[in-house]
Amino acid sequence: MKFLTAEEAKIWCDGRALNLTADMRPYYEGNPQCFTIGLEEKASRVIALADYLIPTWNDVHFSGALLWIRERGIWGDFSEKVGAIILEHMRRAQGERATVEERPGHLFGPQELLEMHSYFLLPMLFGWDAFLVSEDGDYFIFVSHDGVAEVVARNPETTDLMRQHVKDWNPREGRSYYQKPKP
Repeated sequence: MKFLTAEEAKIWCDGRALNLTADMRPYYEGNPQCFTIGLEEKASRVIALADYLIPTWNDVHFSGALLWIRERGIWGDFSEKVGAIILEHMRRAQGERATVEERPGHLFGPQELLEMHSYFLLPMLFGWDAFLVSEDGDYFIFVSHDGVAEVVARNPETTDLMRQHVKDWNPREGRSYYQKPKP
């Protein structure tokens, strides 16, 4: 596991043909496929959803991913502070002393699926904005403080595979938060 600055995370995304806006929000050229899932109220259901959103399935090999925590502290409540402490302790356990603001990217290798899953749950549970990008760059998942997770894929095949895995969560078609910026 490596911790990346925003610039290093941008370079990693560039290497996967994932474009970023000036304010570092990802988007695909062309007509990306996307759907949105409402995050459940019960933590146990959010944890289960994370299992289905990330490639833990038998028919897909996990080759790594980038988790980029974009914004925290939106709500400013006590539970968010608890999440921040959990994240800080997890990062320190990996030897990282920089703050998440200094190094917001979390790069996971092929043998770090459980670690990635653990970190990915924090934005889902505590209402932070973050995105998770697959190693091959074919899709990313945006977790929003608005209580949704959005899957954005480069092609219809990836979208269909992802949608099939989360069908019990009633995914909704819709336009992406992360559309190509207007000129």
